[in-house]
Amino acid sequence: MSHERKDGLTHLKDEARTPPALFKRLDERFCFDCDAAATEDNTLCNTFFARHFSNKENPLELHKIPFETDAITADWCSHLRIGCRTFYCNPPYSRGNIDKFVAKAYSESLKGAIVVMLLPADVSTAWFRDYCMMAAEWIIIKGKVHFNNPDGTPMIGSPKFGSIAVVFDAEARRKHGLVVSEMDWR
Repeated sequence: MSHERKDGLTHLKDEARTPPALFKRLDERFCFDCDAAATEDNTLCNTFFARHFSNKENPLELHKIPFETDAITADWCSHLRIGCRTFYCNPPYSRGNIDKFVAKAYSESLKGAIVVMLLPADVSTAWFRDYCMMAAEWIIIKGKVHFNNPDGTPMIGSPKFGSIAVVFDAEARRKHGLVVSEMDWR
């Protein structure tokens, strides 16, 4: 599932921000250290993996701290030494991006990271079968998630799909197997 936009504005969808109320509920439980798929404008954490570094000439003007420019090739666990263990990831939903981010989150979890991903709830996809089946937890999100623009204003329209938070945590998976729960965030 690629969730293609029919209006040609895929870049807007790729930079959609998780609604603060939903992020807050997940953050209260997991205490996120880093946003693994963000820009300075849409990150909800103080640290993030950026698609590109800010175009600001003075780094002191940055309000958030970008770790790397490419989350897919970066070693997330190299940041464990500086206190980042729990990563939040609302990946870009355009073609091929979910697959790459889910594979990356799973591989980083095998090295010690805890990664919570906000994803479309679509069990028919290869990425769901290949990786999400090996997650520690699925948190089924009640109701549809109405995403925000990077500036925090609500996006126009409603998604055609439900959402799920998938938790990759190798240690929890070994101890408890797959746990399924649901969350009402509104």
